[in-house]
Amino acid sequence: MKAIKKDSPKERIIEVAHDLFYTQGYLATGINQVIKEAKVSKASFYDHFPSKEALCVAYLQERHNRWNQWFKDYINSYKEPYPRFIAPFGFLKKWMDDSSYRGCAFLNIASEIPDINSNIRKEVKYHKEGLRTILKEGAKDLKKSGPEYAHLDGDCIGDIYYVILEGAITAAQNFGEPWPIDQARNAIEQLISAAH
Repeated sequence: MKAIKKDSPKERIIEVAHDLFYTQGYLATGINQVIKEAKVSKASFYDHFPSKEALCVAYLQERHNRWNQWFKDYINSYKEPYPRFIAPFGFLKKWMDDSSYRGCAFLNIASEIPDINSNIRKEVKYHKEGLRTILKEGAKDLKKSGPEYAHLDGDCIGDIYYVILEGAITAAQNFGEPWPIDQARNAIEQLISAAH
């Protein structure tokens, strides 16, 4: 995901947070480092973000928009329903390789913030619900694509897909290798095949 150069102080702050929170972590990143690297004054920072939590929420919202667009562009480059349905695994392999297996920004942040009711964790859940919805839509499109898939339960398959995909993301990050993504793809293909 290439960053877009921003000019306003607020956009520069979010851009710096985007890089630092992802590469070194939320807790390890201090406000003073963000202020210095964004080349803004402390007063300017606090004009835009009353707290580090507020900055993290803005970062996650920006990350969600970028990641979702990247994800949708990738899967929609496949025109046929089955290749589009299975495309998230190709996306994962490219993303993990491009990020040197740094993994999911949202899962990384969630591991640092134990309070499930915090504003930060609400953004994580929102992002993950979006991914879950996209996978369900893919399963429903597959169901409508031909008689061999007509019996599939799109919601159920989408939820299983989501859980398997999340496991693949975490395992690939932990091992620093692509094999969990390949195994997750095998599991989904076998699930669809067995459901015929």
